[in-house]
Amino acid sequence: MTHSDHALIHDGAINSPAARRLQQILDFLPQPVMLFRPDGRVDYANAAARRQFGTPDAASNCHHYAHASTSPCSGEQPCPFQSALQSGQPVTMEHRQQDILGNERFIDVTVAPLFGDDGLLEGLLETHHDITARKQEEQRLQLLQGQLTELAHRDPLTSLSNRRFLELKLETLARDRVSRQCALLFADLDQFKPINDVHGHVVGDRVLSLIAQRLRGAVRSNDLLVRVGGDEFAILLENSNDVGARAVAAKVIASLRHPLEGLPHPNQVGVSIGIATFTTGDAMPADLLGQADRAMYRAKRRGGNDRELIRL
Repeated sequence: MTHSDHALIHDGAINSPAARRLQQILDFLPQPVMLFRPDGRVDYANAAARRQFGTPDAASNCHHYAHASTSPCSGEQPCPFQSALQSGQPVTMEHRQQDILGNERFIDVTVAPLFGDDGLLEGLLETHHDITARKQEEQRLQLLQGQLTELAHRDPLTSLSNRRFLELKLETLARDRVSRQCALLFADLDQFKPINDVHGHVVGDRVLSLIAQRLRGAVRSNDLLVRVGGDEFAILLENSNDVGARAVAAKVIASLRHPLEGLPHPNQVGVSIGIATFTTGDAMPADLLGQADRAMYRAKRRGGNDRELIRL
């Protein structure tokens, strides 16, 4: 809208043929278009604006009319009207607004200052572009992506995190700028294979699910419990020294001392655990899983239901 167009709508020229033609054009637009005075009062609202916000009265101002607010926008939603007023330049911002029915909408709000021939500010033109459908689709895709990522990092049988997630976590710790003592426990079940061979994979899967529940009860809520694969599990302990790691390993071993409920007997399963303690950051050793795995086999060679610790 030019200065001459603004003059047609403003100050009594509304009944001229040119003004009526301009109004018809603006009313044909699907987007709300509003003209505000520099003090924020509404001078004009096209048909789309009136449908969305109602008909403005003489006391209506920008934030009350177009943003359904008792005060100017601020904080996470800066006021585009004030920004354009202060900068003298067109401003576009994304806003959350409510329509006349109280529905939340996502809007690209553009405010452009209008200057007269003398260079003085005469008003500000505000247009709204509804991007609600696009934002909702973005949110849906973001949620779907999160669900797919969760599935990619989750073991479907036990609902524990999987090996890939553990590897990503270890990569993150390797980039840690603050050195911290941590421990990785690698656990391999004892006497699981005979149960799986005798009773079949259905019972074997049930055993693994029950063991996962037992292990959850043996670790802290902030410890990362992982099913590496088969009958192998891992536990990542952040901010843990040798003593803490040994204590968790002892709790894990103790959690499997009693037979599993609701399964054919005998179903006694034990666990051998290798513990690798390490420091995060640049000095963090490679192949932590392999190191903990080798420590686990040393515990298993002693008869199982045991733990072996190495410091890296």
